[in-house]
Formats: sequence, structure tokens, C-alpha cells
Amino acid sequence: MILNQNPKHILLIKKLLKLTMRTFIFLFCSLAFSFNPENGFSQDAIIQIESTKMLNGKQIFKLINQQTDYKFIYRSNLLKDAPKFQMNQGEIKADELLKAYLGPLKLTYELSENNTVIVKKDLSIKSRVQVSQEAEEDDIQRTISGSIFDSDGVPLPGASIIEVGTGNGTSTDFDGNFSLSLENDEAELEISFVGFENQVIAITDQDNINITLIPEDSSLDEIVITGYGTSLKKELVSSIAQVKGADLANQPASSVNGLLQGRAAGLEITSPNGSPEATPTIRIRGLSSIQGNNDPLFVIDGFIAGTDFNLQNINVNDIRSIEVLKDASALAIYGTRGAAGVILIETKNGKSSKEGENNISINHYTSFSRTANQPEFLGGDEFADYWNEAETLVFGASGYGENDSSIAPLFDYTLPDSDWLGLVTRDGLINNTDLTLSGNAKKSNYYISLNRWSEQGIIESSGMDRYALRANFDSNINEKFRVGFRVNISDRKTENQKIGWGDLQNKSTPAREVYNPDGTYNGVDPVSGSPTRNSLADVNERVDHTYSTNLLTNSYLEYDITPELSIRSTIGLGLDFRKRNQYYPTILPDRVAQGRLGEANIFSRNSKDVLNENTINFSKAFGDHSLKVLAGYTVQKTTFETSTAGAYGFVNDVVSFNSLSLGSDPSQNSVGSSYSQRTFESILGRINYSYQGKYLLTLVARRDGSSVFEQGNKYAVFPSAGVAWNVSEEDFMQNMDYISNLKLRASYGIVGEQGVPPYNSLSRYNPYVTYLNNIVRSAVLLEDLASSNLSWETTYQTDIGLEIGFLNNRYSLEVDYYNKRTEDLLLNKPLPGTAGETRLENIGEIENKGFEISINSLNIDKPDFTWSTALTISANKNEVLTLGGEDFINLSSPGQASGPSVRIIPGQPIPAFLGATYLGTYKTPAEIDADGVVGSVLGGPRYIDENGDGAINELDFNVVGNPNPDFYGGIRNTITYKDFTLDFFFNGSVGLELMNSAYHLSYFGRDARSNLLPIVRDRWTTSNQTSDIPRAGSSFGNYQPRSTVSYQDGSFVRLKNITLRYNVDIPGTKSANIYLSANNLFLITGWEYGDPEVSNYGSGLNQGVVSANYPYNSTVALGFNISL
Repeated sequence: MILNQNPKHILLIKKLLKLTMRTFIFLFCSLAFSFNPENGFSQDAIIQIESTKMLNGKQIFKLINQQTDYKFIYRSNLLKDAPKFQMNQGEIKADELLKAYLGPLKLTYELSENNTVIVKKDLSIKSRVQVSQEAEEDDIQRTISGSIFDSDGVPLPGASIIEVGTGNGTSTDFDGNFSLSLENDEAELEISFVGFENQVIAITDQDNINITLIPEDSSLDEIVITGYGTSLKKELVSSIAQVKGADLANQPASSVNGLLQGRAAGLEITSPNGSPEATPTIRIRGLSSIQGNNDPLFVIDGFIAGTDFNLQNINVNDIRSIEVLKDASALAIYGTRGAAGVILIETKNGKSSKEGENNISINHYTSFSRTANQPEFLGGDEFADYWNEAETLVFGASGYGENDSSIAPLFDYTLPDSDWLGLVTRDGLINNTDLTLSGNAKKSNYYISLNRWSEQGIIESSGMDRYALRANFDSNINEKFRVGFRVNISDRKTENQKIGWGDLQNKSTPAREVYNPDGTYNGVDPVSGSPTRNSLADVNERVDHTYSTNLLTNSYLEYDITPELSIRSTIGLGLDFRKRNQYYPTILPDRVAQGRLGEANIFSRNSKDVLNENTINFSKAFGDHSLKVLAGYTVQKTTFETSTAGAYGFVNDVVSFNSLSLGSDPSQNSVGSSYSQRTFESILGRINYSYQGKYLLTLVARRDGSSVFEQGNKYAVFPSAGVAWNVSEEDFMQNMDYISNLKLRASYGIVGEQGVPPYNSLSRYNPYVTYLNNIVRSAVLLEDLASSNLSWETTYQTDIGLEIGFLNNRYSLEVDYYNKRTEDLLLNKPLPGTAGETRLENIGEIENKGFEISINSLNIDKPDFTWSTALTISANKNEVLTLGGEDFINLSSPGQASGPSVRIIPGQPIPAFLGATYLGTYKTPAEIDADGVVGSVLGGPRYIDENGDGAINELDFNVVGNPNPDFYGGIRNTITYKDFTLDFFFNGSVGLELMNSAYHLSYFGRDARSNLLPIVRDRWTTSNQTSDIPRAGSSFGNYQPRSTVSYQDGSFVRLKNITLRYNVDIPGTKSANIYLSANNLFLITGWEYGDPEVSNYGSGLNQGVVSANYPYNSTVALGFNISL
């Protein structure tokens, strides 16, 4: 039979693509013709007011400047005693707003030709014509004088004044005054001062001007996305980290999650390997569940995409901002989804385009990659010497070990010295192209992008091709009604890793030939004579790829019932179709050696996610009081379907997986399927209260219902409260000019995690084959007993924060301390065999506590040179408090070592590493006699026998470390000189241990089928008896116990990215630049086996285990960006 993706799904995607493209073309053409580029800015410009608030004059002028590019000049004393002005939510023309504010103050304004607004008293002034005539009659060089102030009227000494287009300039004196003789009558002056925004002022009829500079750092007025809304940063009571999309753009990575490490405090990221399809593990403030989920919730443009959403579906260059929600006051709005943190991703829209303009942008880069930190192994001659030495080791007459020269060597010929790693690795190549269309009219804006990503992996036959289409559209139908949508469609083909990387590194020894004498692939190990995989045959002959199609769309409508009251309704749809095809052809040498024919497998996974959210917002200012209220109802239904089919015995490889019915061995054919469904229903609410902008209060609650719990326990409420005090707004702080911002905040709340598989309240059975009356019969076996009276995992979190800014926020510091305690952990408790294997119960507790520090500084700010720095440092201490009476939970014991290696233990972090204490090697017979460990020889491995029983086993094991760093973080520096921008970013971790699970094959030398690490060159020999590296043959055929020798310090510092950009002036373009970007150029670490940021087990609990992983790579990309 032929198994393929559901034709209905394919037809649906095609229809959606056609409809979407037609809609985009219509909208683009309509907007393109409706925009009038000659309109530019005018007094009819519309000002958007997001919420009702009280603003002073400076804030009103800044709001207009941000939305229209008007620049304001005024004497600071004109507004000194002016009261605040109430701004009602909605839209207003700039001209009407200025008249409404300035009129009662007996002020007026004058608009010059270059969008400069001069605010002045409403008195008659000398006409420009008269002044111009007088200037001509004087026929002398014109001199302009004035003063430069900050927003509080304080003079700014040393401010720079440059006549634009000339080298003519001066600076202000101690009192902020200046005088400059102009070279041109109609000149423009550029005024700059460290920590303030540059201003360009047109000089027409003025001889004396007073200029007020606006502080450059607008971080306090920065809009932060909070979940179901936005907030000014200065009004936040929550701990939310923000990463701008511009900081991540054009880095050679197919997914954004790997780029976030070190950029947001409290966010720790590791990757299972360096393959194109690898999904990094993300932890926010530690690990808070054992049986449940520890991955953050992803919310894309307001759509709750879940914890397993593949960010490779999103083009990195489409991202506008990323917010990381960390404390309970921010997370409680997501209730049961928020225990592991929430990552909000907002994509770009057309609002950033100037009104009346259409923009076309073309971006392309080509990236070259090479394997980084690849492990090394002994070559042919050294490999043969080691194993020949091992082969001749006997106890001898002394009983303490000696080499018997009468024993024939294992290898008595020259080894082929096959370079297996070199045969299957290559230089990687990435080509990425973005085409973007965007525009902004008075009432509508759009953003459309098409992305093509093509990656050739550093392992032969691995890689990924992706097409991604995004369209964002917003429109104000009228003053009260707004609509919009977000659509993202991606189509990927991933060439999966086809080699057994563990077999390649550990078992593809230099003693193995690649080919047989007849030119066929060699599939037999020369030592054991058993069939084994040939990695070169795997990359050349195996078929293993995955097709993925993803649709994510979210649309909204908003209606203002009154200026203070609005409603919003959204409906979103997520569709994900995946199909993996595998075929193992008859030519594979391991199959030839075993007499096996071809094998085909097909795996399909389809999911559908439907989300409807309805909210109502109220925003009102009452004098010094401000109140915002949010209430909402949401419902989401998610379904998963999987199917598998396998066929065996293909006599030829022509049709492979395309016709499973041709498999000639139906007794081995297999089929399987599954279906699951989850439904969420929620009521949510949030209250934000502010008094004079000084005292802030946020109350949040969400009542979640989940279908996975049994009746009576389906619903739970998750509340939080947060408070903040803007100390810098107090009167007693006004004379402390060096402190521009000081805020204290605290929050406490409860969030949840369901941690329950669907249908858990039902007993679950597995298919089973048994013999009855000598006949094979199908049966079912009880796997898990139905759970009852389960409740949600509950996390109680406290957060205390400090924010402080100096010198107009040129320097800023943010510090958070948190404590998270998760109770009622859901754990599978073992049961007697007759009652099933396990039963889920609420029996455990975990605690996480730590601190986070973020520092930002503007080190230098000159007209042609700027330098800024951003630093994050995080530390988290994780501890298991109880496992409901269990002493431990075993997680894994990798690398062919005896005894447990990775456990969950009360009083320890998750996970804890175990092992015996390795003392080195036996140096004297007396040490062997004293220990009494059977089978020991001189130069053999020696351990502490904790209980003195003469055997080394798990009774001698202790906790020897864990993979959780003491602290981690990153530092970014951005330097701009004229048209050059240099950006470089370092990240690192300190104080973590990693398990090198390859040591038990490649360090101890268990048998000659395994590779050897270069460190064994310095092994114990009769001429090197002080070495602590075991003697060749001392571990031959034995499983050595896990010990401290396997664990190494994984601390590292990495140059994560460096980018050099140059702005190019190309006629006919709005902007153009070329750039050179590189990732992972160098690494400083004591870790000896590959990369310290990888982990064998993906997002599982047993992090920090490193064996044979698809290697990391270093990349260098060269690209350009042109805007038309």
C-alpha cells in the first residue's frame, strides 16, 4: 500500500495558500495605490492614544514626535506650572491635540517647513519677510546664539552644535549658552549631548533659540508586551525580560531559541546536538516538574502555540520582539500553562513604515560552517599498540599483572587507519533569502515576507530546506472599529541524521576497512566478526527525511464601546502535518551480512489547535488615579493523531517507502495509530492601578479547566498580586539629578502545571503477545492503573525586584530575587506487577531560588561614535524537597558503566550525578593488598571502597555533582562609528559538571571494538608508573563502575556571535548595508569531549550527559540588505 499525507489536509493547505496569496495581492495593490507619498507629514496626522492617561506637556510633545517626526522647540519655563492634560484613548489629529493643550495656557505654535514645531506665547511677532529683508540689508555674516537645556530646564554644558553639511560648529559653555557664526543663511543645526536624543533644527528667522533636549534612553516609556495587553516599562510590577528582534537578525540560525542564550536573565538554554533539526532545551528559572512539563509556553502574536511549538516555523528576521515572562504576576494570566515560564513572540507589522510609504526590502546571506570542537581519537598505529599491549596483559606469577610476550598480538598487520569522521563530515552551507513588503496608511498597515532557507549540514546527507510566508495586516475601519490578522505558513523538508553517531565515534575504529576488496561496503567488525553499520554506506544509501507543513493564523476584531471601554475577540488556528519516511536498502552492508532485505517505515503526526479568546478592557484616569481592568474568557481545543506503518523484506530498492505492500515478509509488517485530545476553558482577569505614577498595584487571577483531570478536579484558580513603588517620582528625589529612575517591586502568586497525560483517569493497556496451548495469541497487559483524585501541580512564587537608572538612564541596573516552590508533584509510583507498572500520584516537592542581574550602559555617545553594553547574570539553585517517601528515582546510566549514574534524590538538585570516587591507578602491590578488591592489577583503576566489602559497586557511590551552573549569562557590546556597526556577544556558564559517558569505552579501554581518546597516550606503563590513566588491558571486558573520572567541569565562555555592518549609500534606495556575521568562532573551556552546551537527552530531566552527539559548528555569513 502507499501511505502518504492525508489528501484532505493537502487540499486544505493548497486552498489556504491560494486564498492567502490572492488576499495579499489585493491588499498590497489597494494599499499601494491608496498611499500618497507626496502627503508626507501634515497637520492632519493622526495620533494614536493607547489608553486614557494624564500627560504633561513634555510627554505630549514626545508622543507626537514618536508618531509624526515633528520636533519641538520651546522655553522650559513656558510649561513650568502647566497642569497635566487628560489624553483619552483613541485617535486625535495632531493639530487638534496641540490647540486643545496649548490654548488654555495662552500658548500657540508655529510649524516650520522641516517639521519643527516652535511653541511660544500667543503674541504677534515680527514677520519672517521683514526679518529676512533686514538680514539682507545688513549684508554681514549671520550669527545665531541660544541655550541648551534638559527637560527640567537645567543647562547642558558641553553640548555640541554643528552646522549641518559643514565643519562649522561649537559647544555650550558652563551655563549651556552658545554662539555660532553661520556659513549659510538657511542653515540647519544638529545638537547632541551624551544621554540625549540628537535634534536637527532649521534656522529661518531666529537669531536666538532655546532648545530642550529629550533624554535618549526611552526605556521607561518602552512598550512591553505583558500577555493580553501591553504596558509601559515604568508601569510594570512584573519581572519581564525583553529581547529586540533587531538584536537577533541575520544570524545564521534557522530557529530563534538557540540565539536567546545569555540575552535574557533567567533563561538557560542547552542543545541536544548541532544538527539542523535540533530543538534546544529552554529552562526559565530552573526545573519545576518531574513528571510534567518544564518547557516554556510559546505565545506567537497572541496565539497560545503550546510548549512543543517548533520555532523553526518562524523566520528569525520576522520577529519584532521577544518577552520572557518570569514571575507570578506576569505568569498567572496564563494559569496552568505558566509554571515553566512564558515566551511571547511578536512579529513585525507595517506601523514602523512612514505614513504613506510602501517599502520593499531584500535581504540575503550565505553562510559557511565547519565542525567545531570535534572529538579526537587515536590513529591506526597507536590504536594497534594499545590493544596489542592490552591483549598480552595477564596476572602473571606475581598476581599483580604483567605483559606476556608469548601471547600473539591482536593486530599483527598494518591497520587501514580509516578516517571515519573525515569520510562523513563536510563544510556546511546555508543560503537565506528574505523578501519583505510593508506599508502604512493612515488607517491600515501591512507586512508581508517570504523566506527561503536552504541548509547543507556538516554531516553528509543532512540538512534542511524551508519556505516560510508571513502576512500581518491591521486596519482601523473607523474611529471605534479595528480588525487585523496574522498568518504564518511554513513548509520544511529535513534530511535527518542517517548515521549512528554513537557508533561512529565509539565503534568505527581505525582498524575497520571502509570497503571490501571487491569494492562493496564493509559491514563486519574485524575484532568481533559481527555485523556492524558502515557510516559511509549510511549517508550514501539510507533514506530518512521528514516533511513538515505548519499553519499558524490568528485574527482579531476590536470595538470601542466608549473611549474608556473596549472589547476584543480573537480566533486562531494552528495546523501541523508531519510525515517521516525511512528506507533501509538491501545494499547496506550490515543487512547484507545478516541476510536481511529492505525495510521501510512511515510515521505521520497531525495536530490541530483551535483557540478563541474574548476580552474586555476598561481604562480610565481619575485625576491622580489610573485604573485598567481586563476580563476575558478563552477556550482552546488541541487534537493529535499519529499513525505508523512498517514493511519488511523488499527484494529491491526501486519503490522503497512508496509502496509498503511490496514488502515480502508480512509476518514482520507493523501498523499503529493513536489519538488524543485536550480541551482548556478559562476565565481570566487583571486589575492595574496607579496613583500619581508612583504607587502601582497589579492583581491577576485565572480559573483554568482541563479535560485531562477527572470530574471534580477539572478546575483550579491561579491568583497573583504585584506592587511597585516608583521612588524616583517622589518629591524628595527631584534634586538627585544623577538618579533618573528608581523603582522597587514585589510580587507573589500561584501558577499551575497539569503534568497529566490525556485519559489518565482510565486504566491503560498495552498490546501483548503470549503463548496459550502452544499457540501464539494476542492479548493486552495492564500498564498503568487509573489515577484518582489528582490535583494540579502548584508553584508558589515570590519575586522582589529593584530597577535603577543613572544620568538619564544612560546606565541602568535591574536585580531580581525569586523563590519558587512547587508542591503536589505528579509522579508515577511503582505498583506490584499484577496491578500494572505505575500509578500517577501527587507526592513530591521542588524548590528553585536565585537571582538575576541585568545591566545596560551607554558608554560613549558622540555624533560619529557610540558604544553600548548589555550584561546579564543569572544564578539558580534547584533542590528536590521530597519524593513522597521514595529515596530516589533512577533516570539513566549511559556509556556502558555499571551502577546508576543519574538520579533524582531528595536534598539534591535535578539531576544528581552519582559515582564511586576514582583515586587513580594502583602504584604498588601494597595498595592492591590493602584494598582487597578482586581482579586488581598494577596500573589498574582504583576506587574508594566505602563499605570495605572488597567490591566496587553502587554501595560505594556518592553524589559527585550536577549539571546546574552556579551562574550563567552573557555580555553584548555594540560599537558604531560613522557607517560601521560592530556587535559582539559572549555567553558562558560557570560551576557545572558534565558527564563524559564516552570515557567508559574510550578511557578505560573496555574492548578493541571501541575507539580510544588521545589521553590514553599517557597511560600507566612499566616506564610511566606515576600515571593515573589505567593500564591497557586492566579493564578489558569489564564494565567499570561509574566514577568521578567521568565527570568534568563544563564551565565555558563562548564568542556566540560577532557582526560587522556597513551602511552603503546607493542611489535609488532608501537604505542599504552589507554585513559579515559569525557564530561560535571560539570557545574557552576545560571540557575535553566536544561541546559543553550539548546534552544527550534533549529536554528530559537528565541533562548534562554528553556522549556522541551531532557536532556543533562554527559559521561565517556574508550578506546584504537593501530597502527600496
